[in-house]
Amino acid sequence: MPYLKLNLVAVTTIVMAYMHVSTMKRPSLHFVGGIEGWVTPPEPNYYEKWVKGEKFLKYDTAIFIFDTGSHTLAEVTKEAYDTCNTTNPIYIDTWGPAAVELDTVGVHFYICTMHCKSGQKIIVDVKPRNDTF
Repeated sequence: MPYLKLNLVAVTTIVMAYMHVSTMKRPSLHFVGGIEGWVTPPEPNYYEKWVKGEKFLKYDTAIFIFDTGSHTLAEVTKEAYDTCNTTNPIYIDTWGPAAVELDTVGVHFYICTMHCKSGQKIIVDVKPRNDTF
């Protein structure tokens, strides 16, 4: 009988833990630019409009879909973002597609080093994840 009680406690604990985990918000994938992907913007302010419909949380992933050789993805400072300065990026990826794990809360600035002046740049504001265990 003690064995049965131990199993019942273990099963109850596992079920309760699963119920808690299943209600937590899991990290999301964000396909930057939507169906267009990470391209030279088809219209003015394209990425500014797109980002308004997104909520980026810590540990989400931003997916930048682009053709290698046609575009790049660089994380830069705000100053570099504002001026499209490509000389000293924080991070650069020249092979598409690129996946960026958003593991730091705060504002992040991404540009295409080839088409930034054409508007291919985006500001991603990552908020803290409020899940508790």
